[in-house]
Amino acid sequence: MRTQIYISVTVLILFLKKSDLEAVRVPSPESVSVQCDSYGVEARWEYPEVHQDVYFQVKVKDEFTERDSNRTKNLHLNISSMLFRPAYNRYCVTVTAVRGGEKSDPSDFFIFSFNENAAAYIKCSLDFPEVELSPKDGRLHVQFTNPLHLYRNSPALRDLSEDLKYCIETDQGKNKVCETCQMKQNASCETSVVFSEHRGEYCFSLTGNIGQRIFNPRSSCFTGDIRRYTPFTVYLYPVLGVTLTLLFITGIIILLEKKCNSEMKKKVPSMFPHFFDFGETQSHLPKTLCVVADKVEPHLQIELVEDPEEQTSLVPLSDNKDLEGVYSEDKNSYGPNDLVEDEQSDLSDFYDCPHAPKQKREMSPGDTVDSYGPKLL
Repeated sequence: MRTQIYISVTVLILFLKKSDLEAVRVPSPESVSVQCDSYGVEARWEYPEVHQDVYFQVKVKDEFTERDSNRTKNLHLNISSMLFRPAYNRYCVTVTAVRGGEKSDPSDFFIFSFNENAAAYIKCSLDFPEVELSPKDGRLHVQFTNPLHLYRNSPALRDLSEDLKYCIETDQGKNKVCETCQMKQNASCETSVVFSEHRGEYCFSLTGNIGQRIFNPRSSCFTGDIRRYTPFTVYLYPVLGVTLTLLFITGIIILLEKKCNSEMKKKVPSMFPHFFDFGETQSHLPKTLCVVADKVEPHLQIELVEDPEEQTSLVPLSDNKDLEGVYSEDKNSYGPNDLVEDEQSDLSDFYDCPHAPKQKREMSPGDTVDSYGPKLL
């Protein structure tokens, strides 16, 4: 009887100890998941009991190494810095709860990867940057920012060695254009798309990848006419700008010219004080020229006539009565028919002094003419 009582008490004590141990054990986190995008990776979980003294620790394990995070009280943690070689690895994530010196069992693991060919619960992908669309020469010009510049802190682009290869599909997949964008050199990626038909709305689909890292497909549409011509204002504004610039420069030159002229007008009198002075300061005054005729008494020289038949009567020119007598005598002595042949020929030259001797007279230096009459000395 005593033996049976002892055994019953022992079993009861062991049962009570087991219940106490189960009550003391720290429960494990639940519903572990990973959220990844172009900017980073974050692990999330749930915990049935929230206590102030409970901490969580995340472990990330790849094919070669494993890393533990620092403890946190939050129910999420950014694990981007714990990922290495994301283009090739796949990662296993577990979470452990810690309270005091006790640790819970690890949670169920969660596997993810950036490699499109890896076996994982989820495959993280990147998003294409915002696409800018514009018509150009009958085509649709497509341009977007280089993903490496936009997502420079993303673990997906860590240790990048490949370039971006992207394709644009138009006309519901009938036409496809593929291009390559150099990630480490180009600030943006751009290309032009041709449509078989011109309509009011132009849509296309954009896909791409960097090595084994894939991008989420992106669809974009442009509403309008891609055949529109360049607006006139595109040419008008530069012309107006050049014109206004020239007018501004011309105005400045005119102002400078006026300023220089005004300064020169102020400085010239001081530089040349007597230049415009016509007053008493001059040593001599201007004089007016007067022309006075000199009285010249002509000297009469008489030469003998070669013809002895002709006689010249010389009468002093002193009295008018004497002149009348001389003229009357000359009229009685000569007639119009008494001229010799030489003298008649000279009349053709309009000389009416047949009785005067023929002589050369200098009209100007080096210029002489034949004349009849008394020679003046």
